[in-house]
Amino acid sequence: MENKDICLSKNESNAIKGLLMFLIVLGHNAVFTNTIKGSFNYLYTFHVQTFFILPFLYGVNKCCFKDSFVKNLVRLYYPFVLFFIMLSILWGGIQGTLLDPNSLLDLNLSGWNRVLYFIDAILTGNYFLIDYFSGFQYLWFLPVMFSMSVLRETIEDRRKIKSVVLSIGLISYIIFFVFMYKKPYDDDVNFFLMLFSPLAILQGCGAYFLGRTSVKIMSRYNNKPKSIISWLFVIASIIYLILECMGLLSNVVLWCFRFIMPFLFIDFLYSLKGRLEKLGVLKNLGIYSFPIYIIHPMLCTIAFMICQKFSCVNIVMAIVVQVIVIFVSYYISVWLFRIEPLRKKIFPRTWED
Repeated sequence: MENKDICLSKNESNAIKGLLMFLIVLGHNAVFTNTIKGSFNYLYTFHVQTFFILPFLYGVNKCCFKDSFVKNLVRLYYPFVLFFIMLSILWGGIQGTLLDPNSLLDLNLSGWNRVLYFIDAILTGNYFLIDYFSGFQYLWFLPVMFSMSVLRETIEDRRKIKSVVLSIGLISYIIFFVFMYKKPYDDDVNFFLMLFSPLAILQGCGAYFLGRTSVKIMSRYNNKPKSIISWLFVIASIIYLILECMGLLSNVVLWCFRFIMPFLFIDFLYSLKGRLEKLGVLKNLGIYSFPIYIIHPMLCTIAFMICQKFSCVNIVMAIVVQVIVIFVSYYISVWLFRIEPLRKKIFPRTWED
């Protein structure tokens, strides 16, 4: 465990994961984000990032590089490759070509170039290429979590290596999590940074920096009055929304919020862990957060297309879509995990699966 004074029980962890999953679905709920101005950018200042911090708040099984690599390859990278290939085939069938006209990446690939970039997307978890081939962006999370998990399990007792990783991680955190593929770094710069980042190692270093730094900050203030510190997230959120409403949310201000909000949010959640633990709905969502994360974006996309077709993109339908997507994703996940042979093929836990 990173710090014996900063830790979560299994129920507390599941409850927090459930809440984070609710927020991630909300961020992918295009009916909601197209109805509530600024909600998308606000949610992306903290919700996904906090998922990378959470593993640092409970025990870690330190092991050699080989064991950690194989374990996380099976648990995280295999599902990424599986769903990336499936979605790419599906998207190619829908479009008539493996090309998303609304892709973040302005490429016109053909022949062997397309094959090589497709392989590169698998080997690097390149955000732009994932979006280009599959029509979805969300799968980038899995390669990053893979690299972060391997780092967390293998370098904790190696001070020199850890110092190097944290130094690289600070730069990577700023580029990939704060600037988020936008200016001042041109899209092409970020694309090539990820193109030569095997297994999303650069982004993984950024996630590792985020997790380790969060625990260090929380440990430092753990024995001090929490009334103000824990509620800084709420104060920062109010300031953010005021600036958004006044049209004063410049890129520089947005970068500042993206840098600090994950640290504030995890501390806020940690202060509420006892209350969140009592909410059975959140705990159940947390238990199945992984399959829900994989399943829900497709449902959100279908729901948004239906709402657009019938011109009913409003706050009422946003709430309806949120409830339906979570409900359906949850029960599909439960069904998948109850059929053990199917679960082993899609979400294996060990090499033997």
